[in-house]
Amino acid sequence: MLFQKTIQTFKTKTSGRLLVLCFFISWTLYSLTACEPKEDIITTDPAAKLEFSTDSVKFDTVFVNTSSASRAVWVYNRQNKAVKISEIKLAQGNNAYQLTIDGQETNHASNVLVRGRDSLLVLVKAKIPTTTDTTAFILTDAITFLTNANRQQIPVVSYGQNAYFHTKAEITTNAIWKADKPHVVNNFVRVKTGVKLAIEKGAKIYFGKDAALFIHGSLQVNGTHNQRVAFKGIRRELFYASVPGQWQGIKFEATSQNNSIHFADIKNATYGLWAANPDRDETDYDLEINQTVIQNMFETGIRSHGADVRAINSLITNCGQSAVLGLGGGNYQFIYCTLANYTVGFRPETLTMHFSDRLKEADQPNQDYRVKLLVQNSIIWSGKRSNSTFPDQIRINNEAGTTPQLELRNSVLQTVTLAEHPAFNCCSNLLNIDPKFKAPTGRLEVDTPDFRLDTLSPVSNKAMALPEITKDLDNINRHATTPDPGAYERTKE
Repeated sequence: MLFQKTIQTFKTKTSGRLLVLCFFISWTLYSLTACEPKEDIITTDPAAKLEFSTDSVKFDTVFVNTSSASRAVWVYNRQNKAVKISEIKLAQGNNAYQLTIDGQETNHASNVLVRGRDSLLVLVKAKIPTTTDTTAFILTDAITFLTNANRQQIPVVSYGQNAYFHTKAEITTNAIWKADKPHVVNNFVRVKTGVKLAIEKGAKIYFGKDAALFIHGSLQVNGTHNQRVAFKGIRRELFYASVPGQWQGIKFEATSQNNSIHFADIKNATYGLWAANPDRDETDYDLEINQTVIQNMFETGIRSHGADVRAINSLITNCGQSAVLGLGGGNYQFIYCTLANYTVGFRPETLTMHFSDRLKEADQPNQDYRVKLLVQNSIIWSGKRSNSTFPDQIRINNEAGTTPQLELRNSVLQTVTLAEHPAFNCCSNLLNIDPKFKAPTGRLEVDTPDFRLDTLSPVSNKAMALPEITKDLDNINRHATTPDPGAYERTKE
């Protein structure tokens, strides 16, 4: 009997303890559930829809087999609770696009959790496959999101373009680059000595990172007013529209001769034109530039090592070092040109025009030769600095002791040091008089500088008429008797 009571007492106590333990576990689980943040609780409500940072993804023209820059799509969960995206994918599975979902490069993801009031980043990149089309074409797809039985889409559109591709190319016979498709240069193209490369009017030449065009023979750029030839970086996105240093540049090597560039736009390189072909022939210019724009260079617009360069009706602007840099002497003519090197974003202490009679290169003897310079009907200007002064923008060094041959006429010149020099302070030159460009400065990514003369420009009609030059950079007629200095003739508005 006593034994049975003992057993009964044990059972009663054990049952009570178990009851307490179960109650404790239940309470703990309830407490944990009750303490779970609302934003971590997944909702299955069909009304819980995603929102997006954009209603579509669009790419400007992308060349075949060339990757675009990435576009970002932010996916927002505006709910207080979390949502689970059952599926993210490309609707058509188009291999022209690549997704990166929450840091993972994949075109398909499942069960992606987005906490309440949080977001998810999806990156989209275009890489157009090879095609035989010669004209631009459209490729479409859509990023689809499936959440709680809701299917939402973001359309993706790109404009593809086939092209002629030149990669580490050696041109050994005379060649013509046609304008029916763009040309894409990767690494370099080299034109051999004695060989001519002609580029048709309207052609567009795009360069990959650090790519260059090396001319040992001859380059003929045959643009026209209505069909200009373009040289620029391969990136087509708006962000890259005015970024310097995207490609290397065009270099004329020692054996190069008979080069001409007409109606061209050369943009966003390290240097625009590098003439390293001195031949000491004053009667025949090895590089002729006409009605051409060179802008947004990381270093120089035109760099010369003792070469013979003539530029007419041309604009050189926005260069990180100098618009024109001539070392080791050489023969130079700038007629109806605007050299304006003071746009926002570039170093203010650099010179717009800089010449020296000596070229010093590592492990090479000095190259010494005199500077012969003609500047006529031109503008060399960079504007004021923060201290409201006009810094020198022209320098001519004679380290080798040669005597420069200088002729400057009817030109607007920004110089302090050379203001009393007999070649500058004469011949109807206008020293340190602001030409009043229409809009020389601005934000490079959104604004296009305008170096035409304002209606109130004090230098208008101050050039000297040259019968052999009757048009300006825009192919507008020059005034027959009192034209304007610089690349542009002012027109009545």
